[in-house]
Amino acid sequence: MSLFDGLLGPEGPEVGCDDCFADLDRYVELELAGQDPDAHLPGLRAHLAGCQACREEHASLRALLADEPG
Repeated sequence: MSLFDGLLGPEGPEVGCDDCFADLDRYVELELAGQDPDAHLPGLRAHLAGCQACREEHASLRALLADEPG
């Protein structure tokens, strides 16, 4: 992601932090299941790319769920 992209924001739907946190568990579950989370939750990937707090929460949640058995 370039500085220019960060200034302009995403092309598609914009997701705020509240919406991101609400949908993050589903997003990670879709990722870990090998599905395309962007098809189900458009705009969330762009938000994660531009928001460090949400990106860190995503990484933590993904690591936690990836370590769960089953």
